[in-house]
Amino acid sequence: MPVSTATSTSRILIEDVLTLPEARTELFRATGRRPDKSTLTRWIHHGVGGTKLEHVRLGNQILVSRQALTRFIEARTRQSGS
Repeated sequence: MPVSTATSTSRILIEDVLTLPEARTELFRATGRRPDKSTLTRWIHHGVGGTKLEHVRLGNQILVSRQALTRFIEARTRQSGS
């Protein structure tokens, strides 16, 4: 299935999958700041400015991907006008 027509779930699972602690570490490497787990959870469930962080739930674990983090950051950057 081409990525362009993939659902959010299937897209996440074929990308570089991260747990929330791993996602926090990725963001720390990029920014020097480690967001709290509750911040990532808020980005997933409520979003920021209408943009939500794509995720999948597998059992009691939430998974995101490096690419989903990038899409989230790019969308937020576009919304901020930068």
